[in-house]
Order: sequence, then C-alpha cells, then structure tokens
Amino acid sequence: MRIFETLKPKNNIIQKYVSYYYLDIADDLNYFNQYTCYPHFNNTISLYKNHVVDFLKEHSVISFKKDADPVQIFTPLREKILKVTQNGPVHKIGIVFNPLGINQFLREDINISKIISSPSLSFFDNDFILQLFGENNLDKITSLLDNRLLDNFVNFDNAYLLKAISLLHGIDHEFNIDELAESKLGISRKHLNRLFKKYIGTNPQKYRTIVRFRQLMDYKLKPIHQSNYTSLSHQVHYTDQSHFIKACKQLTNLTPSQFFKEGKIVGSEDTFWNFMR
Repeated sequence: MRIFETLKPKNNIIQKYVSYYYLDIADDLNYFNQYTCYPHFNNTISLYKNHVVDFLKEHSVISFKKDADPVQIFTPLREKILKVTQNGPVHKIGIVFNPLGINQFLREDINISKIISSPSLSFFDNDFILQLFGENNLDKITSLLDNRLLDNFVNFDNAYLLKAISLLHGIDHEFNIDELAESKLGISRKHLNRLFKKYIGTNPQKYRTIVRFRQLMDYKLKPIHQSNYTSLSHQVHYTDQSHFIKACKQLTNLTPSQFFKEGKIVGSEDTFWNFMR
C-alpha cells in the first residue's frame, strides 16, 4: 500500500497559519525512497511513527525501526535543496506552515533556522502522535491536528514582520530592503534583519529571493499559465529571464528546464519533489 494525501485544515484560525497537512504511508518492508525538497519559505513539522533519523549535511535519513518511539522533526525555511532518504516502511504526517505560522504554536524556544528532532523537540506528546497514526479516517486526522494546534495556540504577533511579509509576497510593487524597512515599516534595516533572523530564520533579502522563485514556480506549474519564462519572470519582478535562470541555478543547482522536467507535484498542494528512485 502506498498513500500520499494532502489535507487542508478545517478550522478558520488554523487555516491562517497552516497551509496544509499531508499523509505519507508506505507499508512495504523493503520500501526505499529518495527525493529532493527545493527551497521554500514555509517550514514543517514531520511526524514519524516508528523511526530513527540521522542528519547529514543537507540530507536527512529516516529509517524504520519497529520498536522505536515516534520521531518529530522541525525543518526550517529552506535556503538550499534538502535530500531525504526513507528506508523501510513509512508512516509519516507532515504539517506545512505558512510564514510565521509555526510561531503561533511554539511553547518552547527553538532555533528557528536549524533542523531539530525529538527528544530535543517535543512539539506534540508521543501519545497524541500514536493516536494520529492509529486513525484511518482522513477527516478525523485533520480534526485531531486542528484541535491540538488550537490547544497550543499562543497568538504570536509582530506588526513589523506581518507587514514586511505581506509586502514581500505582493507582486504589484517591488521594494529594495532599505526602502521596505525605512519607508514602509519605519525601522532600520538592521532591526528588520534581526527580526527576520530570530523569527523566520533568514534575512529579508534571502527571503525575498525564495519568495520570487516559488511564485514563478507556482505560476509555471498551473495549467492556466502557459507564458514563457521571460513573461513569467517579469510578473514576479525578475529583471529578465537570465536573472531567473541564475536564481534557479543558485537555489536548485538546475536550469529552469531541468528543474521543471525532473521535479514532480505530489498531492494537490505545492509539494514539489524530485524523486531520485
């Protein structure tokens, strides 16, 4: 059995902060899978039922172990490609947060820019994780996640960051970072950099680069958009097609044509992975 399903939160509050959940199940004892996750401005909590994890440089190796406790992994905003290897049966639930989304539910201090896993991370308790994996109904899994996140809701609020993120995601106007900080927010660039680094995990310049890349990628992947790279590049404020090609190579190590040819959409959301086997 092989299942990959993306699920949208039902609760109105959770919908503001969580983009989607996903369920990844493979019950073959000899299952082996490798894929590449590309740079993204979101971050995730991944839950595994009975697994152990090894973190290598830009590479996470997840291995099934029958008697192991559940594993939970925080993956921050990705500035570089991340390779993931899955060995043995997979029982995984992912939570994909919108920008600043995870900050609404953190009840412990973590380094928002580093991958971290249990036991250092305890976003959920093990009994709840096992309850999730004991449930076969997708609507019930969604409701359980919605309700537990509501229980953990702390309502993080920072007006500077919220406005900065809104402006950086907008496609109607383009701002340099100095203008964004001083003219639009009324703070120094240094202060804005500190806020981004502390609560998002990167600086606003890098964040904008990733946003531009994902916006063009989303346009390209939608069937209704058949524009060429030059037209699409201008829509998301690349100066020209060569600017986008350069950015794509820096972020993915691939040209745009290679990137869109080798990657694959999984589920019904923005999960776009390159499967290596």
